[in-house]
Amino acid sequence: MKNNPKPFQYLKWSSSFLNFGYYLTTFPNLSYWALRLTRPLYVKRETFFNHKFRYAFLILGGGILPPEEIKAYHYGAKAFVDNMKNALKANENGKPVVWVEWILSSEIVNAFDAFPFNPETLNVFGNLSGQDVPSLLIEEAESAGFASEYCSAIKLTAGAYMLGQTPKPAAIIAGSHPCDTNVAAYQGIRHLTGAPVFFFDSPYWRDEDAFDYYEKNMWRLIEFLEKTLHQKINWERLKQIVDHENKFNFYMQEICEMMRAIPSPATMITPVFAWVVRELAIGDPNGTEMARRMYEVVKDRFKKGVGVVKKENIRVLWWNPPIAFFAYVFKWMEDEFGAVVVKDFIGDVQMPQIDTSSEKTMIRDMAKNHLYLAMARQCHGPVEFITQELEKAIDEYSPDCLIFAGHAGCKHGWAVIGIIKDLLKKRGLPSLFMNMDIMDQRHATEDDIKRWITEFFRSNGFV
Repeated sequence: MKNNPKPFQYLKWSSSFLNFGYYLTTFPNLSYWALRLTRPLYVKRETFFNHKFRYAFLILGGGILPPEEIKAYHYGAKAFVDNMKNALKANENGKPVVWVEWILSSEIVNAFDAFPFNPETLNVFGNLSGQDVPSLLIEEAESAGFASEYCSAIKLTAGAYMLGQTPKPAAIIAGSHPCDTNVAAYQGIRHLTGAPVFFFDSPYWRDEDAFDYYEKNMWRLIEFLEKTLHQKINWERLKQIVDHENKFNFYMQEICEMMRAIPSPATMITPVFAWVVRELAIGDPNGTEMARRMYEVVKDRFKKGVGVVKKENIRVLWWNPPIAFFAYVFKWMEDEFGAVVVKDFIGDVQMPQIDTSSEKTMIRDMAKNHLYLAMARQCHGPVEFITQELEKAIDEYSPDCLIFAGHAGCKHGWAVIGIIKDLLKKRGLPSLFMNMDIMDQRHATEDDIKRWITEFFRSNGFV
């Protein structure tokens, strides 16, 4: 594939296929059987004939996600479709588009007459056009001087913009966590787009002084947006968004807590899918309805003592982010080995509720909320934030092993490996450390990952 796509080609294709998925999942039983009966055409590997639909079919469970959960995904698909269509429409109509980096949250932007857009969208949904698309975007960024050592998430952002696949930003919101790559690369993004950038400055600790400091960041963000967009924030609109966010966080946190049960009543693809919805469309009523339906399905299984697989053989902790080009790995492990990921680094939700009684309490609690986002929670301070969460997971989730998805650009992730290995050795927990790029399959392919996991399970006597 050549690096000369039509403007917004990948974003439009993603929107169109997700829109098809939205209508298909209106009939969850039909969707289930369609996905199940066509499994031989797409499950094993990507081919020339299936590359335009395989990723989407796998995200929907590959024919082994039950209809009641497919119905929940119906609402998530709607949130995705609306987000992408609105981004394209805003670009056409001249409505200001504000990029919000993936590790942050877009509530405040939504309280303006502007459209928040996650510029890392194609990190995941670029795969809807085939697994080679993210690699092409990364190549484009590296050819322009973005360092090969940078996290591929940011390189995808740069490459997508350079190839005309994302709308031009009126402003950009970026963070200083979870890694130095973000800070360095977004300086390049600022130069590339010419847009004004607001950088959140994350505190090192997570205490009241830290929350005070981060709250000041939130107020400065409002001032920045009011000045840049020539508008005033709509506080009533913000309250409505936060009300939905509180419900969303409650449902997802309950799901994550119920996954402590043996057998686990939920598949990890559920909170990971919800995390992507959160990244793109937090506060969207469709996202809230999706979370509610997911919660009801998992709660029903939990009450009945029923697991997400018929026989749970292995309980897995998944450390570091999930694999963007092989998100189906969780369902593959369940189907192949009865191995259920019961807690991970990204999908796990530990968000405090936001007090909406006043403007002050909303901003204060949103500051706390942002520091409890996935990866921000673990990676904005000392290594103990990571190790303490890991030890707690071992104590509460009864894992049999840990799988570490080592991401090439995740310098802080690799830096802590020695400490994690020592911790796991003391706890007697078998572990697999994989070396890959979670967005670029040229480093390690889907087949490599399957082989490593299979060999790990066999060598430890799990299968």
